[in-house]
Amino acid sequence: MVEHQLEIERKYDIAPEDAENLGLRELSGFGAGEPETLRMTAVYYDTADLALARARVALRRRTGGSDDGWHVKYQAGTARGEMHAEPLKTSRRIPAAIRKPLVGITLGQDIEPVATINTRRIVYPVLAEDGTQHAELCVDTVRARDEREGVDRQWSECEVELSRDNLDRKQSEAVFTALEAVLFDAGAVPSASPAKIARALGREEDPAETPRVPGHRAGRPGTGAEVLARICDELSTQLQQWDFAVRIDAEDAVHQMRVRCRSLRSVLRAARGFIPREQRKHVDGRLKALGRALSDARDGEVAAERLGELIAAQRPGLVPAPARDALLDAFTDAGPTARSVRGVLDGAEHLELLRELRGLPADRSFGEEAGKLSAKKFAKAVLGTALNDALEKVTPSEAQRSGDAEPGGPARELGERVSTAGQDPHRIALDFELLHGTRKAVKTVRYVAAALERAGADAGKKRSRAASHAEQYQDELGEVTDGAVMERGLARVARSFRRAGADRYAVGVLHGMELARLREKLAGAPAVLADLAEDLGRDLPQRN
Repeated sequence: MVEHQLEIERKYDIAPEDAENLGLRELSGFGAGEPETLRMTAVYYDTADLALARARVALRRRTGGSDDGWHVKYQAGTARGEMHAEPLKTSRRIPAAIRKPLVGITLGQDIEPVATINTRRIVYPVLAEDGTQHAELCVDTVRARDEREGVDRQWSECEVELSRDNLDRKQSEAVFTALEAVLFDAGAVPSASPAKIARALGREEDPAETPRVPGHRAGRPGTGAEVLARICDELSTQLQQWDFAVRIDAEDAVHQMRVRCRSLRSVLRAARGFIPREQRKHVDGRLKALGRALSDARDGEVAAERLGELIAAQRPGLVPAPARDALLDAFTDAGPTARSVRGVLDGAEHLELLRELRGLPADRSFGEEAGKLSAKKFAKAVLGTALNDALEKVTPSEAQRSGDAEPGGPARELGERVSTAGQDPHRIALDFELLHGTRKAVKTVRYVAAALERAGADAGKKRSRAASHAEQYQDELGEVTDGAVMERGLARVARSFRRAGADRYAVGVLHGMELARLREKLAGAPAVLADLAEDLGRDLPQRN
């Protein structure tokens, strides 16, 4: 059986002699209970290139203490957590329930012991004045063996971990403040090491913050090839992190994985002049398929969230409890979910995509053209391409203006439902497609600008200002596209209720409200697009 738990902790470095004299009697507002001494051995596992460490995941088998077994400690966004599984009785094999969620990170590589850590731990329960336990203070004396290099290391450290998950922010800070006053007085300092395993391997830096870019130097990038490699390395690593998070059903994981997928596609598209065409099309095609599965599931999440907010905003009695529950169940049960996404992640093609992404930075042909430019010239060219793409998207084509263009199926259906007497459904569908395409182009600008900034590449003041102006339109455009997702969901539920003979009053009322809101937003969309086109045309410098 695998168990998940969230943890909130802080770690401190302290000299061995100071760790023996912490002065816990001086705790303000709290007391220290009777200590317990534990002796634990943890064997840490990883791939040869420390793929788990780069993804902020630590895999260990611990003996001693109260939680013998296999542990996976992870960080998903700002949330940190742990998975536990009991050890197999007949072997030291990693249980499948632990191994399988990691496959998107390990990519089939062997997982071998990389360090053995022996810890003498003294655990002090931290008690409130009423005797309830709020936290644990662990004082560790550590002896570690780097199994790869055959090197022994030792140190001491303290760790404060909250014991209750129902403490509010004020209560949590009170615990940390009281303990830190004592620890700092004893000579402790906030730990500079990300984890025991990093220190055991002699890596004081965080592997997740260290770019894995073969052949490129550290520091600010000097060439466009270095910029492109850093971006692809960072985003592919993050994609693997969120792959793991989706597999364990972590909160917001589908959304965050979709963002990384779209960011990679955005960068590859904006850098198309520097990447071999067939290589880019191949990778983009696979990313597009993954993004479609993620988008379908995420659209369902967005619609369910918006439905809950819409129902909560109504006057009491308009949506009775049974109707509310039926609506929420219908939205939750219909359409692709995180479970269906996990089915895609288990496929062989998905793992092939992740391997290809990991290999891009080391492919000479991939960055050869980018290497001919400085980092700044490359950044200006790539962001300029994304901005020009956005300007092209926001400007209607002749076929769109004349009405000769043929909208896609979802847009046509939207036009039929949204249009009122005297309105042309075809025209509404074309206007919506223009707006939807523009929003995607503006998001591409945002993803590219953010990726360049994180890579340390300056795209110049003019392009950066143009990108900032474009991003300001994203939320307003998103209100229309998210509203369309919500309206489509309500229309689908109304049809299913009709077929089932269920009460359609509540869904009809809400659908009518959403239609009215969507009509209002669509009516104002041409003015928003005209303003965006004007701003881009004014701010965007000519290609050079």
